[in-house]
Amino acid sequence: MHALFLFATLAVSPPDPGQITRDIVMDVCLPYVAEGAADQAVLARNGLNGSLEEGEGDFRSRNDVYLVQLTTSGSARDGDLRRVCVVQARSASFEQARDAVAAPLRGAGFAASPDEPEDWPVWTKGGVTVSVHQNPGRATIIRASYSSLDAEGL
Repeated sequence: MHALFLFATLAVSPPDPGQITRDIVMDVCLPYVAEGAADQAVLARNGLNGSLEEGEGDFRSRNDVYLVQLTTSGSARDGDLRRVCVVQARSASFEQARDAVAAPLRGAGFAASPDEPEDWPVWTKGGVTVSVHQNPGRATIIRASYSSLDAEGL
């Protein structure tokens, strides 16, 4: 009987905001900014509703706790390609978001920028940059971007 109660409690427990943030950044943002890979199925698997139009779009979780925007500007042909993924995590605190993405980013070969303030960490790899900061309006903002101009300087 106790096992059934424990299982029921775990089954309805809300997901950890840090884990959701990490999954969105690692599964949605990084493939999008690094390779232009945006997949409607991956977005849906991460609880995001919306539709891709020409590889861009605005997405939101069912309860609007996570807002994700994917945008592209410029072109590879012109040498000014820029892809950006912005996540507004309205339930994850700054510390949860920062801690949730730090280890996976390091594991993926990103290096923390040593000159950035502790309350606005930045990680880079190639032409990809990921930053986390607390929006004055309360949401934690995670911004991943790729710039062909930054990639050329390597």
